[in-house]
Amino acid sequence: MSARKLVIVVLVVAVVGFLAYAYLSRTNDGEDSASVAASMTTSAPTATAAAVSPVDVETAELPTSSRDAEEAARQGLTVAFTWYPATDTNQNDAYGRARNWLTGRLADRMLVDARTERGPGVQWDEWAQEQAKVIADVSVECSGCTEDTDTVVHRVATIKQTAVDGSNTDTVKPDTTVWVSVVREGDLWLIDDIRY
Repeated sequence: MSARKLVIVVLVVAVVGFLAYAYLSRTNDGEDSASVAASMTTSAPTATAAAVSPVDVETAELPTSSRDAEEAARQGLTVAFTWYPATDTNQNDAYGRARNWLTGRLADRMLVDARTERGPGVQWDEWAQEQAKVIADVSVECSGCTEDTDTVVHRVATIKQTAVDGSNTDTVKPDTTVWVSVVREGDLWLIDDIRY
């Protein structure tokens, strides 16, 4: 082996050894391996603005906990306002299906007293006869909401429902607006209150 090849082999081993040492020392200090790997492969910053990636303003404004609470509210309300009139007795059955997104207190209350502006009645009977299902599309916003805390988030939700019967669709009017309180219980965000 020539001296030149030996120098190259020694340099490669030294670089690999240094990177392994840097990785192990940083992960032992509490940094995660993803940030260490990113810092080891990142090139030197340049002074141009083009090198900076754009920030998604919509997600940057909300802390993760607020986004998680909003997503829990959206999912829970989607299940609670999706109805199967042919098999459901009334909308209480939908609240039963949404139990995983509700606090125990709210689930107990809604399973007994689930009322909306629409529900069982002439329209419900028509949907049942047509074997229609009523699908909910929920958007969650914060218009005039009180300030979020680490454990409570208040939002307003607009629920648009569509009755689907075979290949026919019919928009249910008017939309339903509800105000929800979402609370943190352990690692979960759960809907604790729904007001019409």
